[in-house]
Amino acid sequence: MKPKLYLMMGYPGAGKTTAAEVIAQITGAVHLSSDKMRLEITADPAFTAQEHDALYQKLNQTTEALLQAGKSVIYDANLNRREHRQEKYDICQRTGAEPILLWVQTEKTLAKERALDEKRSKLVPRHETASDMFDRIAHIIEPPQADEHPIILDGTKISSDYISSLLFKN
Repeated sequence: MKPKLYLMMGYPGAGKTTAAEVIAQITGAVHLSSDKMRLEITADPAFTAQEHDALYQKLNQTTEALLQAGKSVIYDANLNRREHRQEKYDICQRTGAEPILLWVQTEKTLAKERALDEKRSKLVPRHETASDMFDRIAHIIEPPQADEHPIILDGTKISSDYISSLLFKN
């Protein structure tokens, strides 16, 4: 059975990480979180272009190595632009993995409320407020194209049963 690469997209606060944790539990896939890895690389992120590039290089290399080893991976990051999702589709092409795009949809005001939670403050660039960061990221979401075939998750219904029902329909 070929490995799967679960790709997460949606607003900040939509429920991507919660869904990723559930997917990891029910599938055994390795959960790679950009937020967690960012804080592992530097305890006090500056959100520079250099830091960003190093983070995504490490995420991509780790993803590719795990897929090459036959392990499924959950890529938990803002993959809200097609060009960034395409990079992951290219990794799947090289490793023979199956990409699965999960679009976690939550009403924008609820997602923003969640994203403004104080526990996330280390993940907000110093030059932005959490509200401004949310608005910037929400503004750049590029909906999946017809060839991407996303599984749409309701970010208010995340549970093992709910996700299983969508992942294992057939």
